[in-house]
Amino acid sequence: MSYQRGSKSNKGPCRRVSAGQWCGLVVAFALIVLVGAISQESLALLLESPKGKATAVRPSSALRGGSEGEEEGGEGEEEEEEEEEDEEGVDGDVATDTASAGKKQTEQQKQPQQQQQQQQQQLPPPHLVYAGGSTEAVHGTGLLQQEQRRQPQSERPQEGATAAAVATTAAPAAAAASGGSGEEAVWIFCCGQWQDCLCAGRVRWGNKDKWKIVDPKPGEKEQQVKCNIDKLGDPFPGDDGKHCQCEVTPGTPFFNSVNPGLLSSTTAKLVTSCDQFKEGANDGDVGAVQWEAMEAFCSPTWPETEAGSKAKAGPRAFSVELMQSLMRSWVDNRFVDVHSRYFGESGWVNRAFVNYYAGPPTGKHAAMTEQLIRSVHEFSKEPIIVFHFGVATPEWWTKAKYPRLVLLHSSPMPANAGRSFNFNKMRAMLLSKAKVGIQLDSDQFVAPGVDAMFKVTEREITKDYAMPILPAHFLDRTPRDTGKYWERFCPKDKCKWQTARWGHAHPTWTYWALPWLSRWLRRNFRDETLPVREGGSMAALRIIDVPEDEDLLNVGTWEERGTKQWCKLDLPGPGDFSALLRAKDSKDDGSPCTDGACGDIGGDRRYHPHGVAKVFYTAHHAVDPSETKRYIKALKEKLQEGKLPPPILFNGRFYRDGDHLRAAHPDVTCII
Repeated sequence: MSYQRGSKSNKGPCRRVSAGQWCGLVVAFALIVLVGAISQESLALLLESPKGKATAVRPSSALRGGSEGEEEGGEGEEEEEEEEEDEEGVDGDVATDTASAGKKQTEQQKQPQQQQQQQQQQLPPPHLVYAGGSTEAVHGTGLLQQEQRRQPQSERPQEGATAAAVATTAAPAAAAASGGSGEEAVWIFCCGQWQDCLCAGRVRWGNKDKWKIVDPKPGEKEQQVKCNIDKLGDPFPGDDGKHCQCEVTPGTPFFNSVNPGLLSSTTAKLVTSCDQFKEGANDGDVGAVQWEAMEAFCSPTWPETEAGSKAKAGPRAFSVELMQSLMRSWVDNRFVDVHSRYFGESGWVNRAFVNYYAGPPTGKHAAMTEQLIRSVHEFSKEPIIVFHFGVATPEWWTKAKYPRLVLLHSSPMPANAGRSFNFNKMRAMLLSKAKVGIQLDSDQFVAPGVDAMFKVTEREITKDYAMPILPAHFLDRTPRDTGKYWERFCPKDKCKWQTARWGHAHPTWTYWALPWLSRWLRRNFRDETLPVREGGSMAALRIIDVPEDEDLLNVGTWEERGTKQWCKLDLPGPGDFSALLRAKDSKDDGSPCTDGACGDIGGDRRYHPHGVAKVFYTAHHAVDPSETKRYIKALKEKLQEGKLPPPILFNGRFYRDGDHLRAAHPDVTCII
């Protein structure tokens, strides 16, 4: 903004001004210089917002006076506070010629950038800066167009990128505080509401243009922030897409440890993508089945196919651009050699455990996941693939320490998507490229003998029975429990369309089941609705109303008439292993259980009337990492001493395998 000097003419805009008026103008101009010149771009934002309302442009903390964070608050503040930034995060101390200077600099750097792009993959991640933006961000349309109108043409995202992939430059004051690396800081998605954000820099909490800034404590380079309204207040009342973002500076150690799926470019090795799946479609049965599973997520023309025309998308459907980005994964730089050893040239691993998680490197979920990894290294010969959907992983996870760990990174789902984090379980299974897989949650550990499950999984899940198999749950859920799906499968409380007992969400699968997994995850991502069936007896069901992965795995099993169910291979808690650890020194089939938790899993009238056998292959609800460590140690000692009894327990006696169990109890109905 400029002021015109008065002329001798008293007509038009250049009227003569008095000395007092000149003093006022001079003082006003001096104040503007002190606070910082407002850029032309910022003025445009100030005067014109997407909704036609003024958008406040907040000066950087370095120019506001006082200590940083005085107005912005910190972790644990009780007061509610609304702060507004423009949607690009541009502060008020940007010079008026920034846009032209930036354009000139862009042209000067264009040639070396092109050379660098030959080594880097240009990505459209769903979470760079605009993670969890408006509903338009999920569809990848409106918000992107608004953002493009505010950016110079050279800085606009590549065509096809989702709105959430638009990068935001952080305040110059923040870049200066980053150590003078010369790189401008950017905001990246850190975590959703009710989760913890670990960040080596500032954290902001909110959504869209309403944010609350949390500064690190003086002298600390990192901070862990609990991102919820109880701790940080509610900067955006009524919005369900609130999340935390972390300010990172390219070139710093923390930036180099960040999940590649959160960055606009990366040198990490891409190991799954829609292009790769399509190229592998001719690689035998496994490649053809994989592409059959992935086509709906990857192909813009899939809705025009015969299958696609029958699957109408709903109003909360993900865009194809977003779904494509969610099909990418990268191997962590520390584990490239491990990935190559197990996946080879084919890109497939024969057998693997598959886990998914997110959380701070020093947080509880990372600690639980590490104990799971340890147990696999102690009691299995197979690799474990860990899919990381968070910001950063523990730096002490190395291939020397965990030589059978394959650590992969992938983008989290948008914070405003309205989907449970646990649907990443099905993403991990689809992207794992394991011909035979066993899914494990972070609050599990495995025990001696668990590798036997790969063989029986391969035996039971075939081209003719192409769906995952769940272990029986220790609870037999019924229509008395909540869930809109019961109306479809149990009309008037008569469960004539339910085909198996409620299963626990710890499935095993083979590649034959990939289209099944894809079908049900696709129905969630595209907000599809199951039509009325069986002459109206089965009510319509909107899949997005199926809230969790476990619900959806059961619904899919019943809908497709699945009947197979594993015995309880995921024991309810670590304490159930007391029966194994206290058993007498006997490896004979039929040896009695004399101490500890010797009882069976309770039966039900319809599916397992005689009860469900316990199988000591894994424990669930291992939520205390120190306790898990003690159980792993005790199992290892007992194994080395040769004193572990057989792993299957039913009717108070141990059995070596499923054949010996069925020989002694022909009426057992679960599979092992």
